[in-house]
Amino acid sequence: MAPAPCISGERERRSESSVDDGEIRWTDRTRYDGPREHTLKAWQYSGAKIKLRPDSASTVNDLEFRDYKGGTSDRAAVAQYVRDSGVGATDFVRFNRDKMSGRSRAFLNSAAAHELGHALGLCHKGGRVLSLMWTDIASPPITSPQAVDKANYTKLWR
Repeated sequence: MAPAPCISGERERRSESSVDDGEIRWTDRTRYDGPREHTLKAWQYSGAKIKLRPDSASTVNDLEFRDYKGGTSDRAAVAQYVRDSGVGATDFVRFNRDKMSGRSRAFLNSAAAHELGHALGLCHKGGRVLSLMWTDIASPPITSPQAVDKANYTKLWR
């Protein structure tokens, strides 16, 4: 499958990712361990180039999974990737507890996997291709990278 273009105004960039030396070292302070574990496994599919590893005492933390109370308004995100462009800074995948509360496991897994896609440098995709990187969570939820997501990932990290 060929890579898909980003929605208008977005681009896929290594410089917008949490990747450092071919890996993302992560930590977590979240109650959503199941979705975190799911998303780390989903993005470590056969052929994935970027390694996702827990942070250790001798490494630099690249990404932290964290919860926050973001409200339930229509404008409130279910989850979000927050990039800190500082040298040696930690980026975040943040889960909005208010929006995630009471949701299905598939919905939570979709939100987590989508945000890790952003941490890997991927952009949002339009609705003409089946993609984890759609701007909204599909119904039923897409819980792992699809063929087009893998094609975009491969193009970015070849």
